[in-house]
Amino acid sequence: MEKEYELRAFQPGDEEEIVKLLVLAFDGWPKFDLLSSPIEYWRWKFQNEARGMNRIVVGLNNDEVIGCTHTLPLRVKIGNKVYPSVQGVDVAVHPNLRKKAIFNKITDLAAKMRKASGVQFHYFSTKNPIVFKYYPKNLFHRFPHSVTRLFRIHDVRLQLRKQPMKYSFIYRYAFHLSKFANRCRNTFQLHRPSSNDFHIRKIAHFDERIEGFWEEIKDHYSFMIERSRDYLNWRYCDPRGGDYLVKIAEANNQILAYTVLRIDKNQRDYPVGYIVDLLILPNRFDVANALVSDAANYFDDHHINIVICLIIKNHPYEAILKKNGFIADLKKRILYYRIYGEIKELTNLKKEPPSRIHFVYGDFDDI
Repeated sequence: MEKEYELRAFQPGDEEEIVKLLVLAFDGWPKFDLLSSPIEYWRWKFQNEARGMNRIVVGLNNDEVIGCTHTLPLRVKIGNKVYPSVQGVDVAVHPNLRKKAIFNKITDLAAKMRKASGVQFHYFSTKNPIVFKYYPKNLFHRFPHSVTRLFRIHDVRLQLRKQPMKYSFIYRYAFHLSKFANRCRNTFQLHRPSSNDFHIRKIAHFDERIEGFWEEIKDHYSFMIERSRDYLNWRYCDPRGGDYLVKIAEANNQILAYTVLRIDKNQRDYPVGYIVDLLILPNRFDVANALVSDAANYFDDHHINIVICLIIKNHPYEAILKKNGFIADLKKRILYYRIYGEIKELTNLKKEPPSRIHFVYGDFDDI
């Protein structure tokens, strides 16, 4: 392990060694249940030429992969333009070789490759704040809007027993206080009646109508990942990526909204529910409420104690989620970004209201 190592771009045949390292570095990878093997999941995630080539860098000691970094190609709408972008994911170094500058050298080479290939925007998130200290502070910046997690719990004691946490008594107090505040808010809130002009149904894949949905909704947002038909079908409708439930709300052959749900059974005796994605045409709050209520019923029918979702703080969806029993988490999710060119529209995002920023679990690779 102390021999010199080499850095290079990914080559076919590296897959199994990369997955072996990821499983070792993360004590199991990925951290959710799959319908496929980890190697098939990796191929789904990183070997899709139709979506653009991934910039994967590996560090090798002889034939063993001892470090790697991956990115997922995306197109991100910022302001009025759509930019070729990537999400940074799955960076790992062999546990026996940490603190030897391998991480920095791998990420530096990957950054040069991204810039050379025309990538203009790069974002990532980490649950571990320590990770960020390894990135140059003058290159990576915090996203100007907060990403917040909301959850819905039936039995808080069961949750804390299955997923213990420090200072659980504070957590219990905050949970009951937030739940009480939600009930008070809902009591005095004016409820908008539904027009009942739509119906909700499950789909196996997104058809061509989703392109019209994207065209209608995109100008209402100043920041969001492009929701093309190809992207959505890759992300949510390929079984190698996971077991997702996709539903649409439609009327007169038009898609008004969609939602993506998932039950993670990685912890077999305590599955966790996720609202992975939720997107509704502007001002159709009746549709939003119907889809969130439908999601809550789905998870209740499967006896899921905790359901989690992720949105931009103070986005209009937050009020709808709280109306359906969700409360805000005490912890915040930190989103970082880097640009490889000039994106003037980024300077205006601070001034934009949360309603014009869209970010959900599906825009990460957590689930």
